[in-house]
Amino acid sequence: MERRLSALEKQAADALRRARRLPVGPARNDLRQLALGLLWLHRNGMDALVKQRPMSQSSSDGERVGQ
Repeated sequence: MERRLSALEKQAADALRRARRLPVGPARNDLRQLALGLLWLHRNGMDALVKQRPMSQSSSDGERVGQ
């Protein structure tokens, strides 16, 4: 039985393939980090992003904690 890849896994694989064609340097590193981020999203799902969002928004709005 063949396992189907999700859209995020396909995009990560494509980014890694493109990175392998590039010489060592910042462009290659950027593609590799993109692939790692996509795989993190695939593994952790949207739940992890939603949990992080309220904390990051309240601290970026300049609100004081504990008022």
